[in-house]
Amino acid sequence: MTRARRALPALVAASALALAACGEQDGGSDAAGGGEVSGELIEDGTLVVAMSGEFQPFSYVEGNELTGFDYDIGAAVAEELGLEMQAETAAFASLIGGVQANRYDVLIASMTPTEERDEAVDFTDGYYSSGAQAFVPADAECTDVSELDDPTIGVATGTTYQAYLEEEGADWVGEIRSFDSDVVALRDLGTGRLDAVMTDRLVGLHQIEEAGLDVVECGDPLYTESPAFAVKEGNSGLVNDLDGALDAIIEDGTYAEISETYFGQDISADDEG
Repeated sequence: MTRARRALPALVAASALALAACGEQDGGSDAAGGGEVSGELIEDGTLVVAMSGEFQPFSYVEGNELTGFDYDIGAAVAEELGLEMQAETAAFASLIGGVQANRYDVLIASMTPTEERDEAVDFTDGYYSSGAQAFVPADAECTDVSELDDPTIGVATGTTYQAYLEEEGADWVGEIRSFDSDVVALRDLGTGRLDAVMTDRLVGLHQIEEAGLDVVECGDPLYTESPAFAVKEGNSGLVNDLDGALDAIIEDGTYAEISETYFGQDISADDEG
């Protein structure tokens, strides 16, 4: 499969504003269907997909182009549905607000369903499995992050990892420092500004290798999770469309090919072993 990429010129921002304006004029949620889609879309024939662009290798900018696992999965799902994908980026913490405001049709952004998020958006089935991993400097000799002495831990803002540390780490975390992206947090860890970072295991390992950081895993993942696509609450037709398209690209091998490109393995939610 040829990996699709999208340049990020200034007209992307302009088109996003135009779409938002159209949503305001026609009531926002009244959208036309396109291709094989039975759910609601912002624009006929187009699937507007949003991601952070700061979660390498899932979504990131290389040169002047958006790429990554989430991007390629979005492109494959759109193609399966007979739609053109329009990719948008925004800070992770703002993505749910964007889909609620009809700026995006779907978030393909490595977002794990939680009770709070499920009240704001509707989720598809999970599309990959990974684990929440703590990373520490190579000389820390860490096997359990909760045994560190009053640690300062970095985490990306608005993630399930931040929520976990705030709830489960109340008795042992010294300070939680939030960052706009995992990449920045891991780099601060590598320079000694943090005692640990908590993020997705696959993301952390990729970033460590790419940046040549002297950072290692601390023990096993604290828990596993299965991120899903998210759409505007009530758009059940689009949930069904996306679930069907995801099943189709898993069945025909497209998913595995994309996954092998980025991770050297199949990370699909049905292939946790």
